[in-house]
Amino acid sequence: MDERRRLAKEVELAATPDEVWRAISTPEGMSIWFVPHEDAGGGIEADFGGGNTQAGLVLEREPGRRVVYGAPGPDGVPPMTVEFLVEGRENGTTVLRLVQSGFFGGDDWEAEYDGFGRGWDMFLHNLDGYFRHFAGLPVANVVAFAFTTRPGEAVWADLIDRLGADPALGDRVRLTPEGFEPVEGVVDLRDDSLLGVRTEHGFHRFMVDDAHHMVNTTQYFYGVDVDRAARTAAWQSWIDALAAG
Repeated sequence: MDERRRLAKEVELAATPDEVWRAISTPEGMSIWFVPHEDAGGGIEADFGGGNTQAGLVLEREPGRRVVYGAPGPDGVPPMTVEFLVEGRENGTTVLRLVQSGFFGGDDWEAEYDGFGRGWDMFLHNLDGYFRHFAGLPVANVVAFAFTTRPGEAVWADLIDRLGADPALGDRVRLTPEGFEPVEGVVDLRDDSLLGVRTEHGFHRFMVDDAHHMVNTTQYFYGVDVDRAARTAAWQSWIDALAAG
């Protein structure tokens, strides 16, 4: 496989190897920091919102140390794999390494590569933040996703306007999306197409991906009782309206 199509990430986490292993090897653990996951007959299924789901196969597994997932491809051959490696450190932390291999190809594979890189940076930041601020708490996920034909810059400007604030990294912020309670907290992720807020009870992420004509929100509520189905439906309507303009 072409080495240019191999993406690697590494993060040191304030958690034990067992805690990190559960976070990357079980559906419940993956849901804590990634997107909602469920068992799917020998594999897993990830829900990215808006009816966009992805099945994954467990290709290799070394309990406590290593797991490899694959996305099903033609004739059952996975064209893409994601490998997680867990390594404990003497200081009580754990290093998690991620290697994604085999992008789907095509003329725009570099944009796909960059998009996956940004996505993993956000999700690994979630995992780090979970262990620092919400360790041990269960999660309720809300995800919403839509494709859009609008230019990314226009969607982003509209998103910021509808959230009622354009904060910088580290700012305390109060977002006021119509139809929802305010989102109050600290901006812990920020670039020109991503806004992330850590609240008292979890994370709210808003992202526009111009290369793939997508807009989405991923939200995590830790240790609190929320109506996940109702919130998901409401945020999906909000994202659909944003995508349509």
